[in-house]
Amino acid sequence: MNLLILGGTRFLGRHLAELALQAGHEVTLLHRGRSNAQLFPEAEHRIVDRDDAAAFASALGRVSEGGTWDAAIDTSAYFPRQVAQAAALLADRVGQYQLISSISVYASFDGLATDESAPRLTLPGAEKAQAVTGANYGALKALCEDKALEGFGERALIARPGLLVGPWDPTGRFTWWAERLARAAAEPGTEMLAPGDPLGPVQCIDARDAALWLLHQAEACTSGACNLTGPEEPMTMAGFLAAGQAALAPQARLRWVEEDFLLAQGVAPWSELPVWLPAASSGVHRADIHRALATGLQCRPLAQTFTDTAAWAAQHGGGVQPLAGGPPRPSVGLAPEREAALLQAWHARG
Repeated sequence: MNLLILGGTRFLGRHLAELALQAGHEVTLLHRGRSNAQLFPEAEHRIVDRDDAAAFASALGRVSEGGTWDAAIDTSAYFPRQVAQAAALLADRVGQYQLISSISVYASFDGLATDESAPRLTLPGAEKAQAVTGANYGALKALCEDKALEGFGERALIARPGLLVGPWDPTGRFTWWAERLARAAAEPGTEMLAPGDPLGPVQCIDARDAALWLLHQAEACTSGACNLTGPEEPMTMAGFLAAGQAALAPQARLRWVEEDFLLAQGVAPWSELPVWLPAASSGVHRADIHRALATGLQCRPLAQTFTDTAAWAAQHGGGVQPLAGGPPRPSVGLAPEREAALLQAWHARG
């Protein structure tokens, strides 16, 4: 295949480009050149800020210049205007358009399993937003989906990833757990805080598995919306940590600390304790993935992702990386002193 990847040098896009090149596909990467621009010299690089409409059009070139692709995979669209512009320039030049959206588009996670037909977020005025925030991210992605369907119709695949994890993750969420477990292995006998209900749900997907599924859907010209997360079978918080223990710290001593205590202590779910969500919000980890599985999604063992992530973090530093061209990301994870204080308070409760 001849593939156009909008993005392609940071996380999901990086894995997409690497796997596509390994499979022998021709790859064109369109990106700003601010993150890892030296990657993939065997690919064609077109350096441009897609928010510059004239430059974006020029970078895509004309059909007569070879500007057609079997599929375009858009990993860098956050505003509906970006998708509308991509559609205007690419609708007649690609066989399939894949929009990397998010499960954050859903208005509610109250059900037992949220499938692709669930209502999506709306936010008055979101289409005029100039910056992405936690408050408007989901609504903006929903508007991006609308523009993709308007522009590409049945040739549009709307992929809605859940929590993407693994090497090169710039958010530091999953990496924090890998590094915490590695530290537990180096400190035998010490306790490690395990949050909330051991049976609470957890979903995540190795970005490499997500990338491989996306490439297969490009080959199959799959269309419509699809939740994209894992693992293939339901997983609990206990199962999540057990996978990490098996990979990195078999002797780690977990101390389960109840949700109410953590919240009373002011612990911030998802940020101070990444991945973990209180019961009231845990529906985020119950996305229905039957369609992804039916179209070939395969997830590697989570223990392997823990192993690979820890090795990457040890070699490259891991941790939180700033947004390309944007503001710094907030730090994630409990500091060791904060975790120790919480465990001490938990043991001292009356």
